[in-house]
Amino acid sequence: MKKSSFYVRRITISAVFLSISLVMKTLFSFYIPIFGQNGMSIDISGIFSIMPAILFGPVYGAATYGLTDLLGYLLKPMGTYIPLMTLVVAAGGFIRGTLWAFLRNKDSKKLRIAIAVCSAFLLVVGICNIAFLSADGINKNFYENVQKENINTDSMHFVSKALITRTINTKDPSGNLSTYISFVTTGVIGSAALGILLLIADLFISKKFLRDTGKGQIPQLLITMVGSGLIVTTLNTIVLRETILTAWKLLPFTIVWIPRVIEEILGNTIKAYFVSILLGVFKRQHGLNELTGKPS
Repeated sequence: MKKSSFYVRRITISAVFLSISLVMKTLFSFYIPIFGQNGMSIDISGIFSIMPAILFGPVYGAATYGLTDLLGYLLKPMGTYIPLMTLVVAAGGFIRGTLWAFLRNKDSKKLRIAIAVCSAFLLVVGICNIAFLSADGINKNFYENVQKENINTDSMHFVSKALITRTINTKDPSGNLSTYISFVTTGVIGSAALGILLLIADLFISKKFLRDTGKGQIPQLLITMVGSGLIVTTLNTIVLRETILTAWKLLPFTIVWIPRVIEEILGNTIKAYFVSILLGVFKRQHGLNELTGKPS
């Protein structure tokens, strides 16, 4: 296949997926309010917009995602358009393509074992952190109940000592301590729960739905979609708080972030099943499958 024809066909197929994604985004999307703001978008367009990133790499993924966001707003304006959000979404497409390129040829069994081991380790660490902080009397109200000059960290566990050392001389020690406590307890345990959820989703999707093509790459798809989705959701939440949804700045970041994260995890877990089907169909077409390699 000629190099020019190779790239033309790639662009054409990407345009087809972009068109389908725009139709889905325009006709079958809606927003769920979070604390009085339209902060959570529910749609299925991601099933199609991710395909160029999966098939052809991060550059195609970035272009498709960026155009989906921009053209989607032009076709169905909702709220204020934020160019920075389009850049974040495009970056998400690039991250998805990069993650998939790195993971797609990895051994699925080894990935499952690695996820299980890391999840178990994080779960133990999170539980230990809770126990250590409780034993040392460290909580979000710690600085309100003691005088700084009377604090002695010598007898504290490592995690307690580290948190106090990092926050005691800051401008807002109580607020920073609360954030760090959430990170080393809820954040760590939540990461373990995410790993367990991915394993459960992998088992459920592979056993119940995918008995043939695509079954072996479910772990890779889940890590690619959920991992990149969490990065994009986190960045989007920061952008929204700092631009049009300033009311969110009155709330702790995690309060606004957690519902969006839950939606992202559940949504991408479901989408991974449909993406695996599309990927399986694509692989069975010899004329299309050769486009995933390098031009000859």
